[in-house]
Amino acid sequence: MPLIPGEVKLYTCGPTVYDYAHIGNFRAYVFEDLLKRFLLFLGLRVKHVMNITDIDDKTIRGANAQGSISKHTLKNTSMPFSGTSIP
Repeated sequence: MPLIPGEVKLYTCGPTVYDYAHIGNFRAYVFEDLLKRFLLFLGLRVKHVMNITDIDDKTIRGANAQGSISKHTLKNTSMPFSGTSIP
């Protein structure tokens, strides 16, 4: 039962920025997408927020090797969602 009638708030894990996404990440994205679509199908309003994985030592090492954090993380945050759209 939603706290606010007719509305569901969904907070999910997003892409891993320290390296390319892998099959475990994609499984989570598919589940989140199916859940959201099912809730919309039921006629609920869905507010969906997706985080980006925290920066850790792997991210810092990769950023130092490439010269900046944005160069290192851009390919890893945009690639999993390229060619997709939000309904």
